[in-house]
Amino acid sequence: MSQYMSIGKVSKLKNVSIKSLRYYDQIGILKPAFVNTETNYRYYTKDQLYLLDAITVCIRLGIPLKDLNNYVEGASINLQKLLYDGKILAEQKILDIHNCLATLQETLQNMASPVTGLAKIPESKSGILLPEGFYHNEIVTRRMLTVPLEEMDVPKYYGQHILKLFVTAQQLGTVVAYPSGVLHEYRDGKYQRHMFLTITGDAPPATESEQTVRTISKGDFACRRISTHVTDIETIREEMKEVIRSDDFCVIETDTLSEENKKDGYPFELEYLLSS
Repeated sequence: MSQYMSIGKVSKLKNVSIKSLRYYDQIGILKPAFVNTETNYRYYTKDQLYLLDAITVCIRLGIPLKDLNNYVEGASINLQKLLYDGKILAEQKILDIHNCLATLQETLQNMASPVTGLAKIPESKSGILLPEGFYHNEIVTRRMLTVPLEEMDVPKYYGQHILKLFVTAQQLGTVVAYPSGVLHEYRDGKYQRHMFLTITGDAPPATESEQTVRTISKGDFACRRISTHVTDIETIREEMKEVIRSDDFCVIETDTLSEENKKDGYPFELEYLLSS
């Protein structure tokens, strides 16, 4: 029985009520791996925890509990359909959040300068003069939950990775939020991209998150707005060549979450740390 976990242990481990786990069993979306016929106790395997995480995320995204049995086909659950519907809901929530944040951003801009309606760009503490097209931005320390991107991962697939980050955050017991973006890193002649969401909850245990959590130190960043996502090292170098100072570098591409920037055709921002 060492390979099994009791319903009580799963409930505590994943913060899901025993009543909910029994309901998932009843409607067929998460059947116990083993049921003791004498005690009627339910037991689960570790592999089933990933399915529970996916179900929990989809419920948080807005799929009603009463509709979960729509995903049951025969003796198993159509996990692909459940995750696809969860992805659609996540993308709609992303759009709603972007619209809300854009409204807040525009309000803050109007409060910052009643004459122009533009927010004042913070003065640089580094004293470094930037080329035309760049601006300084003092940014606080950020913790990011990341997932690596392959060469084939073009922007139209980014939504899938964002959903994966939400599931990973659930597994690690933390909370992530927008803005999302991509870390572009060039180290020792190798170019890598990582999709990220910003961690707003408690830091995950170091042993569980060593490969997924990144910390970007606060500092003075050279920034410029761009019109589309960047997917290759040549474009990054071309866009940031006037400020990059070393062969190895990290450039952060982030969504500005500003409706005004979207209207102007430059919804994304590239950031390069000048000094911390």
